[in-house]
Parts: sequence; structure tokens; C-alpha cells
Amino acid sequence: MESIGDYEYNTKDIIGHGAFAVVFKGREKKNPSMTVAIKCITKKNIAKQSLLGKEIKILQELTELHHENVVALFDCKESANSVYLVMEVSKFCDLLESI
Repeated sequence: MESIGDYEYNTKDIIGHGAFAVVFKGREKKNPSMTVAIKCITKKNIAKQSLLGKEIKILQELTELHHENVVALFDCKESANSVYLVMEVSKFCDLLESI
């Protein structure tokens, strides 16, 4: 198990992946029944890291709305090589399929 703050995940439990990130199924350490999505963004793949900072700020602001159609951002951590976004798991399997 890998650990990111109050959360943990197994690198074998991949929910999805894209050009810049891999999303893992994770859980809260204190409450293992709480499932989360942990998005691992590799820094070397990010051309403009300042845009990522702005994106995180927007996600934090949207989370405060507590809207049913907005996925909440629970935590954000940074390591030497990656940025980790711990997010609410979508009610839908795939956001593209839900449209």
C-alpha cells in the first residue's frame, strides 16, 4: 500500500489513466470503508505547473459549494516527482458515459 497523508492506495487498483495522470482507487486510513479516487499527476509530464496550481484552487473553491454534480477535492499532496489529488469517487462509473 502507498500512503498519501490520511489516505492509502494500491498501485494495482487503477480506476483510469490519461496522458498526464493515473487515477487509483484508494481509501481513508481511519475509515477504510470510505472510498476515494487518488489522481497521481507526474510533474515531468506537466508543461505548465502554474496551470495545475490554478486548477487545484478552482477545485477547492468548487468543493465548498457541496453540489451533487461536483466531485469534491478532499486533499492535495506533493512529492518530489508527483502531485496527488484525493477526490470523491464519482457516482457514475465514467463521467463520459453519464452524459
